[in-house]
Amino acid sequence: MAGEVALSQALAYARDLKSAYETARAREQELIVANDRLRKGYQQSLQYAVDLKRTHRQLQRSIFQSLLGLANALEAKDAYTSGHSSRVSRFARELALAAGLSQTAAETIAQAGLLHDLGKISVPESILGKPGALTQEEWEIMRRHPVISAQIVAPLEFFDQGAIILRHHHERYDGSGYPDGLRADMIPLGARIVAIADVYDALTSERPYRARVGHAEAVRYLREQAGRTLDDDLVGLFLELFGGVGAVRNGKPQHGTSERIV
Repeated sequence: MAGEVALSQALAYARDLKSAYETARAREQELIVANDRLRKGYQQSLQYAVDLKRTHRQLQRSIFQSLLGLANALEAKDAYTSGHSSRVSRFARELALAAGLSQTAAETIAQAGLLHDLGKISVPESILGKPGALTQEEWEIMRRHPVISAQIVAPLEFFDQGAIILRHHHERYDGSGYPDGLRADMIPLGARIVAIADVYDALTSERPYRARVGHAEAVRYLREQAGRTLDDDLVGLFLELFGGVGAVRNGKPQHGTSERIV
């Protein structure tokens, strides 16, 4: 009798264990299914994030291309400055690479060269094309264009370094520039690079307020300004790259260049 009771208890215990095991297995399967759903949901959310980021980048780049178109249209209105930004961009890219910067950094600097005069859209044509010296009030208006350029591109997150270059490309090594009066290494490197490219091309371009100068005269001017208004090391690199080449433009050298270089 005792044996039968023990057997019955053992069988009942076994049934309970089996039931508990089956319940545990069922819960385990439910967890596996739930985890699989979570994993798939996470992967889907991750893909959505990647797609959204890609779309955001594409949108920003579309805006950037629109800004380039605007800058080109601004130049096209003025025969004196046609092609200026593209040349500044080319000079700046090569100078950045010669200075040891990465391809990515050099490309940002080149793009800043393309857009460096974008803020001049806010400057009246009567000032941009004025053949004589600017009044103090006109200079105040002209000097705002770097800040306006930076403000226009500020919403482009991928171009934040470019915005800094646009703001500061008229700073001068001795602190005499604008808008913030930065000096020496306080001026961002990209801005110092664009400044040299901008000054050289502006000097060798015909302007309504000044005849263009020849290549040799522009080189002489850069040498004079090295360590003064322009970074001396970068001027040296620029002249290694372009100083020994024959005249980039035709034209008789002019002495006594106007203060309106750019």
